[in-house]
Formats: sequence, structure tokens, C-alpha cells
Amino acid sequence: MGLRARLVMGEERARIAFAGLLALCALGAGVLIGRASGHANHASPAAVVMVGGVPVGVQDTRAGALAAADNYVAIASQTVEQNPVEFAHLVDAVYTPTARSGALAVAVRVRAADVVDMRNYAQGGRAVAVIAARRLDRYTPRRASVTSWLGGFVWGPGVSPRQSWNLVDTTLTWQRGRWLVASMNTERTPAPVPSVVFVNGNNNQSAAFDTGLVGMTAPFYGAG
Repeated sequence: MGLRARLVMGEERARIAFAGLLALCALGAGVLIGRASGHANHASPAAVVMVGGVPVGVQDTRAGALAAADNYVAIASQTVEQNPVEFAHLVDAVYTPTARSGALAVAVRVRAADVVDMRNYAQGGRAVAVIAARRLDRYTPRRASVTSWLGGFVWGPGVSPRQSWNLVDTTLTWQRGRWLVASMNTERTPAPVPSVVFVNGNNNQSAAFDTGLVGMTAPFYGAG
């Protein structure tokens, strides 16, 4: 029979890589102005292309804006602590020029403050981010605002496996034939969080993550 395990999301356990987004709150001047009136179309394969190993949104449409935000939010969350080099590549490729230096400076401070997780990554720990759902709040040609329901998962030899959920507001601007991040802010309003899960045996231990997810990587969104 499965064992019922309650995930305690206390202050200490919530300090994982994805909480680094909380600090990325002043990267640009974008604000949410309204709500989209209709349903956005699904992204086509052409909405995202790989440029230097970074998925870049290259379609100035509603679907293209959603695909761009999906990738940017997930990858920023997943790499800000786990892979600083990849995070820097992302910032260089898809952040506006005025947002880049601030994003990199905040990331340095986040990593310096989070000793436990940084030690875990150094020992081979892993993090994966997923976009569970998202909403196109506003779209006009050359500008878009998206709200994302972001889930983050961390495990490894230095921490107990845990999850974190946030609502993230992203403002995009269209420049040089691609969508760029003008701002990426985690909402202060708590996000919906699943508090109870059912596990079988030791499936909530880091070894189970390593074994069950062997060979798996986080997907790109809107790519063929």
C-alpha cells in the first residue's frame, strides 16, 4: 500500500533554486495592464528556434509570446543556481539590454546567499522546472504579458527532495526579430500548492528521482 506523505513547505524548505525568481523583481518597467479577451492559439513548431543552445521565441504572435515565456521562465528558474553559465547565456540571448546587468547581479547574490542548495548542486544534485499552466494577459504586436504557474523540483545528496510553486509575471518586448524579457516578477500572492502526495515506499527519496528520471531532461516548449 502507498504511504501518505505530507510535504511541509516551511520557510527553510522553500529556499530552493526556484525561489531565486523572487529576487528578479526589477528587471524592467513592464506592468500588467489588462487581460486577454480570447483563448490563445497553441504554439506552432516555428514559434521557438535554438540559437546557440538557447530556445528563442521568434514569432510575434499570441502563440509565439506564450512559447517564448514558457521557455524563458522555466530555464531561468532551473539554471539561476544549478547552472550559472547556462543562465548567463539565457540572459545574454533573451533579456533586454537594460535588464541584463541587473539579472546577472541578482543571480550572483542569490547564489551567494543559498549555501545549502549550491553545495547540493556541487555534489551532483539536480533541479527541474515545469510550466504547469500559463495565461496570456495582454498582447499587442511587439509587447506581451504572461502569467505562468511554475513548479520547481530539487533533489540530491545535500537536500531532501522538495517542490516549490510560484505564479510568475513576465513582460516581453519584441526586438531584433525575437521576444526579449523586459521583466520577470514572482507574484507576492501565494501560488496554488499541492500539499499532499501519495508515495510508494521510498519514492520520495533522492535515489528514486535519480533512478526514475534517468536520461530525462526538461523539454523545450513550442519547439518541433
